[in-house]
Amino acid sequence: MSNFLKKSLLGVAASTALMASGAAHAVLTNWWLDTDGAGAAAAVQVNQYVDLNGQALVQNTFTGGGNFNFNEVGFFNSALADSSTPLSPILNSTFVGTGSGNVGGSLSFLTGTLNIFSGITQIASFDLVTGSGNLQAGTVLPNGAVSFIFKATSLSAGYFFDSGMTDLSTVVSSPEGLLFGFATTNAIPINTGNQASAGLQTQYVNEFGALAQTNVDQQNLLQLSNNGQFQLQVPEPASLALLGLGLVGLASVRRRTKA
Repeated sequence: MSNFLKKSLLGVAASTALMASGAAHAVLTNWWLDTDGAGAAAAVQVNQYVDLNGQALVQNTFTGGGNFNFNEVGFFNSALADSSTPLSPILNSTFVGTGSGNVGGSLSFLTGTLNIFSGITQIASFDLVTGSGNLQAGTVLPNGAVSFIFKATSLSAGYFFDSGMTDLSTVVSSPEGLLFGFATTNAIPINTGNQASAGLQTQYVNEFGALAQTNVDQQNLLQLSNNGQFQLQVPEPASLALLGLGLVGLASVRRRTKA
């Protein structure tokens, strides 16, 4: 599914109003990512974000008045942290989501799941909290940024750590949990007039059943190249209310007040 969120955002902002009862969520900096768990590779320190690259396939169903519903699948890989530090092995992720939109207006994601893999091993799963994007005038194509906030539903031990090397798998079950932000600034249409990627078609069929068409027309069937980043947030011990979260390449601009 790409600061998901430069952007990933360096320069692009997506905001969402989330309320947390009793505690705020702090953007993690200088956290650690060990992409092979207990393997031979050393953990990498992540200053702010992990880069994402990939593609998505979207099938739209028009419902009248320029409105439409959509199903989306996508895959991404993460080979760098902070656009400069190599990750070895790289991480792969899959996204499945649904939503609605209106031509030339905006789109809103209703459901979404992001799963992250190290090799063939799934190491994390996130469910959508909110997701949105603006569309180019008169089209159903994203106008650059599409931004998401997810909440972790599972993390394997030994992969994600805060700056003090506390394993983040231990906070998933807390009431506030672990949030994951993702955005992309470069959702670029590709394959127009050609068949959609065979791999994306297979992923779509596995999730939603048969496609209405397999030829990409960027109206009923879209294929997009996505580049972006993700960042993590965890609960702070102070009793604060999270009033707003703006993703600026997934460097957040936050306003908080004491509860």
